[in-house]
Amino acid sequence: MPVRPTKESGLTAVACTDCRKQHLKCDAKRPSCSRCLQNGLLCQYIPSRRGGPRRSRRKPDSAHPSATPRQSIPSIPADEIQPAFPNAIPDLSMQTDPQVLTPTNTSFSRRITSDGFPDPSNDGTPWLGMLPPSGYIPGDFSNKSTAENDDRLRRLYYENFHAAHPILVPSRLYGDQNYPPCLQMVVCFIGSHYTSSGRTNEYKTRVIHELGAHPERSTTAVQAWLLYAIVLNARTEAEEAQAALTQAIDLALQLGMNRSGFASSSHAECSVEAESMRRTWWELCITEIHISIALKTLNFRCSSLSPEVALPCEETLYNVGNDIPTPSAMLDFRRRILAADDPIFSSFSYRLDAAMILCRVIVLNRIPDCHGDQIQAAENALVSWVNHLPAKKLDIVDAYGNVDEMMFQAHLTIGYASMLLHLPRSDLQPVLERPEKSQFWPGAACQLLSTSTRLVHSIKAIEASRQVSDSISVCPNILKHSPFIIPALSLCGMIQLATTSVHSDECFDHHCNRVNLILGCLKSARRTWELAESTYQSLRSSAADLMSASIERCQWNAAPLNQLMPSELASADPSRPGSSAMDGQDLMVTDLPPMFFDRTCFNASFFTAVPDLNLL
Repeated sequence: MPVRPTKESGLTAVACTDCRKQHLKCDAKRPSCSRCLQNGLLCQYIPSRRGGPRRSRRKPDSAHPSATPRQSIPSIPADEIQPAFPNAIPDLSMQTDPQVLTPTNTSFSRRITSDGFPDPSNDGTPWLGMLPPSGYIPGDFSNKSTAENDDRLRRLYYENFHAAHPILVPSRLYGDQNYPPCLQMVVCFIGSHYTSSGRTNEYKTRVIHELGAHPERSTTAVQAWLLYAIVLNARTEAEEAQAALTQAIDLALQLGMNRSGFASSSHAECSVEAESMRRTWWELCITEIHISIALKTLNFRCSSLSPEVALPCEETLYNVGNDIPTPSAMLDFRRRILAADDPIFSSFSYRLDAAMILCRVIVLNRIPDCHGDQIQAAENALVSWVNHLPAKKLDIVDAYGNVDEMMFQAHLTIGYASMLLHLPRSDLQPVLERPEKSQFWPGAACQLLSTSTRLVHSIKAIEASRQVSDSISVCPNILKHSPFIIPALSLCGMIQLATTSVHSDECFDHHCNRVNLILGCLKSARRTWELAESTYQSLRSSAADLMSASIERCQWNAAPLNQLMPSELASADPSRPGSSAMDGQDLMVTDLPPMFFDRTCFNASFFTAVPDLNLL
C-alpha cells in the first residue's frame, strides 16, 4: 500500500534502514528510495509492527497465583504473515552468517550461493532484490549499512589529496563529469585512507574489480590508474604501483596524450576538461620520477619524450574553472631566463621543472663514474632554479595562511635533489645499520674525491636538509601534502642525525630539534600511509642509538638558571651595567642561559641560494 506523507512536513512516516541509521530524510520510494538509488545501495525496509498485538505494560504480580514471567511473542507460521509493505526487503545487516540469512520475516528467507547472489532453486517467496545494484561486488554486504557513503569519501579526497595531485576537475564540477565507476571507486579508495574505519583493503578490492571491468581505452582510465599508482606507492606496494603506472603510461601513449593537440582536439583549449588532460600528462611524468626512486630504476618513458603538451595554469584559476587562460608552452618557460622582464608562470610549471632536475640527479647517481662537469651542471641547475624564481614564487604561504601546494612541493623537490646529489660525495656516514638496504639513503659515489671537495659536498647536503626542515616547519600538516615528500623528509632527518656525530656538542640541540620535527611529521603521517610508518621506525631506531648518549651528556653539561653566577646573569641582561650587549647590537646567543636557548650550528652560509623563510 502507498505511504502517505504527513500534512505538517510532507515527509513519509517510514524510512529505509540506511537512511535511518544515518539520520537522513527518506522519500520511501519503492523498490528503492532516491538516496539509495543514487549511491548504489541496497534499499531495505523493516516490516511495520502497527496493528499487531500490543505487549502488556503491567508488571507481573508475584503474589498472584496465576502470575508468570513475561514470555516472548510466539513465532507465527510464515504463511500467516502479511508484510506491511509488499516490496519490503529484509534487513540483512544484523546477520552473522553471510551464507544463511534468517531475517525476522521468515517468508523472505533465502539461501545465498557462493557467488553472493540468492539461490533461485530455494522454495519460498521470490526474492524482490535479486538484481544487485550498480557497483555491487559478489560477497560484499558491507556497503548496505556503511555510514561512509561515496559522497563523504569524495569530500575527503578533495579536502586532503586533490590539492597535492590536482588532475581531476574541481570538486564543484565533479558531479557533472559522469566519471566511470572505476575512477569514482579510486577516489573513494583514496578518501578511505583519511578515515578511521580500517576499510581501505575492502575498497582496494572494489577498485581492482572496477578496473578489471573497465577495459576500454579512455583518459579517465589513465587518471584512475595514475591515482591508484600514487596511493599504492604510499602503501609501500611498490611493484603493484609500478604495474599500475605502466598501465597508465601505456594507455596515455596509445591515446596520444603526449601530443600538443590532444587536449584541444577532444575539448576546447581553454576548458576545464582540456586543462585536466594537460595536468594528467604532466602528473604522469612527475609520478614516474618519484616511483623510480623507490624501485631504483631508470625507465623514464614520459620524461624522455619531447615536451609538446602545454603547461597547466595557476591553481586559483583552475579551481574557479570559468576562465582558463591560453596555456603556455614549455619552450616559453625555458626561455624565461632570457626575457627582459621577469615573466611569471604557474606554480605547477616550477614544480614540473624541479622534478626534471631531480630526474637528472637520479641518473647521475646511477652512473658508475660520472664526470665532474656533469655533477657541476646538475648543481648549476639547482642553484639557477632558485635564482630565477620570481619574487612572488619565493613564498609558499600568503598573508592569509593559504599554502601554495605546488610551490611547496617544488621547493622540497629541489632540496631533495640537492641532498641526493651531495650526500653520496660527502663525508657524512650512513646512520642506518645496513645502508645498502636503505630505501632512501643514496649509495656512495664510486669516484674518490679530495678531502676539501667532500667537505663542500657535506656542507651543501646539510644545508639542503636544513632548507627542507624549514619548509616543513611552515606547513607541518603532512597529510595535506603529497606522500611523495615522505622520502625527502626521511633523508632530511637522516642527514641531520648524521651531522650530530660530525659536529660538536655545542650545536647538538640544533640538529636534535630538526630530527624531532621530522619524527613528529612522520609519526603523524604513519596513521595514513604505510610508507611513513616504515621510514619513521627506521629513523627512530637510528636516533635512539646515536642520540641517547649525547642527550644525557648535554643534559649534564647544561647548567640550570639558578646555578648561574651573578656575573653570568648580569652579562645576559642588556639592561644591567656591564652587560655584554653593546649599543645598537643584539644580545649574543652565547650570553644567554643554555637551558632556554639552543646554540645554532651557523647563522649564514655561502653554499646555498635558497633564501631563509622569514616568519616574523
